Amino acid sequence: MSKTTLGFVFAGMAYLVIGVTLGILFYVEPDMLKLRSVHVHLNLVGFVTFLIFGIGYHILPRFRGRPLRSERLAWFQFWMANAGLLGLSLVNTLIAYEVLKDVSYLQVTFGAVLVLSVYLFIYNMSRTLLSPAPVPPARK
Repeated sequence: MSKTTLGFVFAGMAYLVIGVTLGILFYVEPDMLKLRSVHVHLNLVGFVTFLIFGIGYHILPRFRGRPLRSERLAWFQFWMANAGLLGLSLVNTLIAYEVLKDVSYLQVTFGAVLVLSVYLFIYNMSRTLLSPAPVPPARK
């Protein structure tokens, strides 16, 4: 498996641990329910989407019999997705506890980084899946 695939899978599992732990804490400390949106993002984007990215990068090119168009772009997308999700989660936490006020521009910025990372996945995967079949070596 590539480092990108492993990165997405392990990051996804880490986000699952954090998201589920946060969910348990809602019952221990009901005031933490303010962090529902953080909990949802960590589980749905962090776990589900990151796992889809990792598995997609590993399996889809193989199903099509093509190499991944750009491992470098995939690795960049990995870091971009993490920055977007972590930034959005941090900002939403600070807003929930009223540490920051009126910083919707930060939510928009980190959300845009996250969305752009999804577009990079779509671009990289589309270029991979639509590329011409590799020419087999000539037999002697």
